[in-house]
Amino acid sequence: MVLCFNSVYFSYPQSIEPVLRDMSLEFHDDWTGVTGDNGAGKSTFLMLAAGILEPQSGNISPAALSGPAGGAVAAAAGSGSGAASVAAAGTRGLYCPQRTDQVPEGWEDFFFDGGGSLMSRLGIKADWPYRWESLSHGERKRLQLGIALWRQPELLLIDEPTNHLDREAKALIGSALESYSGIGLLVSHDRALLDRLCGQCLFIRRGRAMLRPGGISRGLAEEEREAREGRRQRALLTRERDRLAAAAEDRRRVVEGSKNRLSKKNLKPGDSDARGKINLARLSGKDRAGADQYKRMENRLAGLEKTLAAAAVPPSRKQGLTLLTERGKMDRIALIPAGSILLGGEGVPGGRLLSFPELLIRPGDRIALTGPNGAGKSSLVRHIVKQIPSRLLYIPQEISAGEGQAALENMREETEKDRGEILARFSRLGSDPGLLLQSRLPSPGEIRKLLIARGVFSQPAIIIMDEPTNHLDLSSIRLLEELLAEVPCALLLVSHDEAFLAALTGREWHISGGMLTMG
Repeated sequence: MVLCFNSVYFSYPQSIEPVLRDMSLEFHDDWTGVTGDNGAGKSTFLMLAAGILEPQSGNISPAALSGPAGGAVAAAAGSGSGAASVAAAGTRGLYCPQRTDQVPEGWEDFFFDGGGSLMSRLGIKADWPYRWESLSHGERKRLQLGIALWRQPELLLIDEPTNHLDREAKALIGSALESYSGIGLLVSHDRALLDRLCGQCLFIRRGRAMLRPGGISRGLAEEEREAREGRRQRALLTRERDRLAAAAEDRRRVVEGSKNRLSKKNLKPGDSDARGKINLARLSGKDRAGADQYKRMENRLAGLEKTLAAAAVPPSRKQGLTLLTERGKMDRIALIPAGSILLGGEGVPGGRLLSFPELLIRPGDRIALTGPNGAGKSSLVRHIVKQIPSRLLYIPQEISAGEGQAALENMREETEKDRGEILARFSRLGSDPGLLLQSRLPSPGEIRKLLIARGVFSQPAIIIMDEPTNHLDLSSIRLLEELLAEVPCALLLVSHDEAFLAALTGREWHISGGMLTMG
């Protein structure tokens, strides 16, 4: 099988600019990484490939497939931002979205009709579907991917598979995905996974796509090399343009002087000597040659301006963000008494207790909360958040589609001044405010950036983020890291991104076996 995009164009009705334009590509059996800024159209690209969406012009072939992936479409397509929450079978392939809100379809067959080897490989337990609400999102993702791999589709499309996963689970997922032998399209910001799996990477930028060989590290290096060369060539063209413009201006003055010198307009009627000299100068052709040279300079200058315009890159947005935070003046932000919480809530089968000592959070503390999937990190964070009544910016691990839409609508209802400031901060986190305003449902990464941009108005004394790098593209993770490194307020970060935590935190709270210990 070969998947072909032929001059594909796609735009949502509410969008000013197309999501994808004139895309012509071929994909063969192997993994292809898909990367781009949040909101660039990565999820839309996957849904087009799967056959959940169809292009407005151009075509994607094959038009339809038989077999496990050819069932009814079960996805909602809003803004291409992962609106579907369960694995969805399109007309061409099987799509696994970012969200894990619902139990994946077909789980009964998976458990009772041959999914045992994948269950063992991915550490999936038989009771997970019955206590879905108590599962971590990493556990939910493992079941979603296990069912998708068990179906063995010819075309498998996966959106951010290692979000929410701890180190062990990431290794399990990577090993399982390596065994897939069809056409795989993988949206991820996990550089290690992309380098491990992918024979090529697709870079989506402002509706355009560039396919580069190798994993993400090789592709990014090549993109940067081309960008440096482009900047060098543009600088050379700009210098030549400026030099020619100065020379053309000098020549213009000479030509204007010649015109004045050869004009008979101000001669006295009887001044025959002066008229003769002017006639002789005109016959010599020297001044005409100067005028012709000036015209050639003008034509060449116009050509250079045209070349520069064609080579121009969109102006870079100012990035980075100063949060309006301050170090708390009190001696502590929170003191949570020692105790325990029930994981999963009352009445949940298999409910477990998480016990913890007295937890003190002081101004300026930078705390990493770590532990394996399902250990209770998010439950503890929610417990801590309830003990901090004010001056708190809390970004949870998962934000529902409804909450994302509400955040967007609330931003639109702000005063023009406040809305402008929010969008400016959103832009400095690496995303396009125009695309955000066009969307009906922001992508998960855009929702996080919007909540951060809004949250700065509260001047928080503490920022608590649960898996903040999930759903963010690589450049946005870097920008967020730079932002948080500069804030004076306290931080409590839950993450499996070890490099991110190492750069930002100095204390560790670790959960294992139902107990929290302090490092």
